[in-house]
Amino acid sequence: MQKVKFVLLLTLISMIGCSSDPLLVDVSAVEHEMSFERLDQEMLDVKNVTEMNELNASMIERGGELYEFYVSGMLMSGSVYDDSVANYLMLFRNDPIIEDVFVDIDSTFGNTALLEGEILDLFKHLKYHLPKKPMPNQVIFYNSAFNAGVTSTGTNIGIGLDMYLGENNNIVQRLGFPLYMKAKMDKDYLLIDVAHSWLITNVLPLSKGETFLEEMIYYGKLRYAIEAGLPELEDSRIMRYTQEEFDFCMASEYDFWQYLVDMDWIYTTDMKVKMRFFNEAPETVGIEGSPGRVGQFIGWRMIKNYAELNPDVTFADILFSTPDNKILKAYKPQPNE
Repeated sequence: MQKVKFVLLLTLISMIGCSSDPLLVDVSAVEHEMSFERLDQEMLDVKNVTEMNELNASMIERGGELYEFYVSGMLMSGSVYDDSVANYLMLFRNDPIIEDVFVDIDSTFGNTALLEGEILDLFKHLKYHLPKKPMPNQVIFYNSAFNAGVTSTGTNIGIGLDMYLGENNNIVQRLGFPLYMKAKMDKDYLLIDVAHSWLITNVLPLSKGETFLEEMIYYGKLRYAIEAGLPELEDSRIMRYTQEEFDFCMASEYDFWQYLVDMDWIYTTDMKVKMRFFNEAPETVGIEGSPGRVGQFIGWRMIKNYAELNPDVTFADILFSTPDNKILKAYKPQPNE
């Protein structure tokens, strides 16, 4: 009887091992530290030019290159080392609309402790899979004046919380952005954007190759890496889709692929074709009812398929060593029954 029980136990363990997601890993032993700066709140608390000068000097030390870019590149307030920079920053801080944005950020995000924990967990997951790759040591939250969502340097990350106030926010509704972009200006997509920004800056630099296939697989690897950092997040959000958009793509995967094959686009280098399938857009031109970036979706499905068929291949090898033709050869989408 004991032998039977032992065999059953081994069978159960084997079944659990075979069905487990390789991206669902325990990161409790992964050590990584990050600091978080609420520049948005610090600027809101500033009352005069003297205090702004003090904050600027402090942020030069704390924020380095990222803070310099924030002031000169996003706010267009000149160099952080100019004598007059505090005056320009006060003009920004005291603008009535910008002040409303500061207040809306505070009311929408409030205490960011939970968000900070989620960001730390994201990078612990990435560090687990990619221990030799750089990971950020600092995040700075700020009001970007609707210029940038997430920006990464080699060491830190800046997050414009104003870009995640939600499409129903009073100020967002008055912006000149396209409606499809406003619909995604939601904090539900913030973590995906953090992972995306860091990965394309420090892990998978934007060298997407010449052909449609190379670009498709590049984006597939990028989405798979985002999924590795956020393994418990819904697949729709990994793709930065609504659930409805994602369901449409899943139901149409075979049709998408056949369309690409029939058009003989797998190895095309035509920039216009690649833009249609990979760039942000309300829809993928030529595929009625689809969301944008269908080429990225197919690339992600190709990588996930290869990973499922080759459980012994490591995450790092899939990202950096596996030839494109192997991934392509393994991909055989089936029509819906």
